[in-house]
Amino acid sequence: MPSFAGNPRHERLVAVLVPLLRRSCPPGGGGFGGSYELRLGVDEAEALGGVALIRSAMRKAGQSLGWAKLQTLGGSFPQVAIAGVVDRREVPGEFAAAVEEYELQRGRAAAEVIGQTVEDGKPRAVPGSVFVVAQEFRAAYAVGVAG
Repeated sequence: MPSFAGNPRHERLVAVLVPLLRRSCPPGGGGFGGSYELRLGVDEAEALGGVALIRSAMRKAGQSLGWAKLQTLGGSFPQVAIAGVVDRREVPGEFAAAVEEYELQRGRAAAEVIGQTVEDGKPRAVPGSVFVVAQEFRAAYAVGVAG
């Protein structure tokens, strides 16, 4: 992967991503168990510097949060560019229940929203879905500060 050291777009992305990655961590989870996946239009991702730069910024942002063991993903496809980061550290016992409960709650919330959509035909955004995450990222990037 190329070096993006000193690249102002990279530094801006890192600054925007740190709070977003922090928010992805389960409440009560001690900063463990976070993950973030961003899906953008290919042109939009290229305007930000490309998937490689976004992925690198995600890695640096995760490392700044102490994610010493993490995984990044990314690629460009005909209609979408995807970049993501996952905290792969082992969750200490004192935080394991909070992280597991958070994951279960997210799954239940998604199932509930999907069920409501099937029932009445009205599309809804699922909290934490790629649509919602992309909107939050765009808003944070536009102001340069995520919060």
